[in-house]
Amino acid sequence: MVKVALTGNYGSGKSRVLSVFREMGAFCIDADRVVAGLLEDRKVLEMIEKAAGSGVFEEGKLSKKKLAGLIFSEPSVRASVEGIIHPMTIRNIEKALAENSQAHIAFIEIPLLYEKGYECMFDKVIAVYVDEKTALARLTVQGVSPESARQRLSVQMPLLEKIARADYVINNQGSIEETMWQARRIFEELAQTVA
Repeated sequence: MVKVALTGNYGSGKSRVLSVFREMGAFCIDADRVVAGLLEDRKVLEMIEKAAGSGVFEEGKLSKKKLAGLIFSEPSVRASVEGIIHPMTIRNIEKALAENSQAHIAFIEIPLLYEKGYECMFDKVIAVYVDEKTALARLTVQGVSPESARQRLSVQMPLLEKIARADYVINNQGSIEETMWQARRIFEELAQTVA
C-alpha cells in the first residue's frame, strides 16, 4: 500500500481534493472526520473538559466554536487538547489503514502533517494550494470570519514551505475540473508505482 498524505493550510480545499480521489475509487481517510468521531466519545470529552475547562460546553454539549476560539487564542490549551486528540487520531488512522490493507493506494487528509512531524508515516505527500485571499473568500462563504481564519492560519506552517517539502502540489484555485485533472494525473502516476 502506498500511503499518501494530503495536506495544505486552512481553507485550501483539502476535503474537496480528497473527495476527488474518493470518486476515483481510492481508499480515503479524513482526519477531521476521525476527530469528529472522537468528540462523540464521553471519555474524550471528559479529558477535554479537564484541559480546556467547562466553559467550552453549553448545556452539557461541547461547543466546537468555543473550543476552537480557546485553542487558537491560548497556546497552552491548544497544546493540551492536541496532546489528547492527535495521538488518538493517529491510532485510529493506523487502525483504518490496517483494516483496509488490500487497498493499493490510500489518501489521508492530515492538515497539520508537517507541524506535528507526521510526514514520516507516509510514502508521498500532496500539498493543496490556494492563495490566502482565495482561502479567506471561501471560508467567509462557509461562515468563518476573516479574523478567525487568520488566527488559524497563523499557527500553521507557511504554505510555501509545505509546497517546497511536498512530492506533489495541486493548485486548487481554479475550477473543479482543473482540480480533478491534476488529481487524476497524480493518481495515475502513483498507480504505476504499485502496478
